[in-house]
Amino acid sequence: MTQTISDHRFTTDRERARRTDALRSAMAVNGLDALVIAGRDDIRYRGRVFYLTDYWQLFADSHVVLTHSAGPILIGGTVWGISQARQSDWIAECRLTGTPGAEIAQVLSEQQLSAARIGIVGLDDGGFAYSHYRELIDGLELAEIVDATEIFEQCRQVNSLESLAAMTDTSACWNSIYAELQQYVQPGITEIQLAAQAHRICREHGVRDPLVVLDSTPFTGATSFGTRKVIEQGDVVTVWIESAGPNGTWLEYRRMYSVGPVAPEYRDAWQIYAEAHQAGVAAMTPGSMASEFVEAVANVFRSGGIELDYTDPADKHRSFHLHGIGTDAIQGVWVSGNDRVLLDNEVVNIHPHRLFRTDQETARFGLFGLTDNIQVTTSGGRWMTNDQQLNSAFIEL
Repeated sequence: MTQTISDHRFTTDRERARRTDALRSAMAVNGLDALVIAGRDDIRYRGRVFYLTDYWQLFADSHVVLTHSAGPILIGGTVWGISQARQSDWIAECRLTGTPGAEIAQVLSEQQLSAARIGIVGLDDGGFAYSHYRELIDGLELAEIVDATEIFEQCRQVNSLESLAAMTDTSACWNSIYAELQQYVQPGITEIQLAAQAHRICREHGVRDPLVVLDSTPFTGATSFGTRKVIEQGDVVTVWIESAGPNGTWLEYRRMYSVGPVAPEYRDAWQIYAEAHQAGVAAMTPGSMASEFVEAVANVFRSGGIELDYTDPADKHRSFHLHGIGTDAIQGVWVSGNDRVLLDNEVVNIHPHRLFRTDQETARFGLFGLTDNIQVTTSGGRWMTNDQQLNSAFIEL
C-alpha cells in the first residue's frame, strides 16, 4: 500500500508557520544567519528535529538546517534512511549521508553562508556529536560557530493552542490505556505478565516505543521493568508508562493500585503525598521559578516526617524532580540542575523523589508517588492526565 503525506502528518501548516517564524525571529535577534538542529535517538534530543519537520524519527541521528530564506533541509543518516522523512511536506529538501557534518557544511556553502554566523542546537548539551562537529568546522573554516541550544529551547517553551491540544490528546490516550489495563491488576498475575499487557495495550493504542516501569510491594528500590514476582492481595502495584504518544508528544505518568483495601500505612502516606503535590502544583504559575514546585513539595513532606532528595535548584548531583516536556521527554528546564522561570501554558512533568535512609523505607515506599504532566496557568498548575482531585492516581481495587 502506498503511503501518503497524511499518514505522517502530525501538525498543521499554521503550527509549522508559528514554529519557523519564532525560530527565525530568534535567529535575527541573536545575529544568526543559520540554525542547525541536531537530533538523536535519545529522549532528550530526537524531538528537536520533529518539532521543526513534523518527521518523527525513532532511531539514529538526523540534522536540520534552517536559514532566513531556506529550509528546513533535513540531513538524514544511512542507518535509518530518509524514505519516511520524504513523506513530510514540511521538509524543503532531504539529503542522505554518512558524514552529516560535511553535508551540513555543503548545504550552508550552497546558501552562500560559508563565512556566516551559525547556531548549533545541541552543541553544548551532547546533542551534536563531536565527530560531526569536526566535519562541520573542517568544511566551514571561515564561519563563526556558536551554541544555540537555549535559543531553540526558549522557542519550544511556548505552547500554542494546537500543541496543548496534542498533549491533552496524549493524556487521554494514557487514560484509555490504564482503563484497559486495570482488569489485569489482580492476585495471581506476575509483574512481568502485567508489564507485557501494558506493552500490548500501548502498542494497540498507537504508542510506538513505550517504556513500562512496574513494581509492587515490597518495592525493589531500583528501576524495575517487572519480575516474576506474583502479585498478591494487599499489594500496592505501581505502573509507570512513559513515551511519545501517537501524535509525537510526550507523557510520563504513574498510576498506583491497591489490590484490595488500602492498608492504613499507605492511606496515611497517600494523604501526605497528595497534599504535598497539590501544594507544589498550586505554586506553578507564570513568572514563578520551576523550583518553587519542588520546594513546596519538600515543605509539606517535611511536616509529615518525609525527606525529599533535594538540596537546592542548582545541585547537579540529584535526579530531576521536574522537567520540561513536549516533543522530547526532557526539554528546557529541569530541577535540580537547570532552574528557570515558568511561562503561561508551558507543560512540565513532575515526579519528586523521596530520600530513603534505610532498606526498609525503600521496600515500603520505593515507587510510591505521583507522576504527570502539568500545564502552567495563571491560577496554578493543572493536572493533564489525573483528575484535579487525584482520585485516579491511587485506585483501590
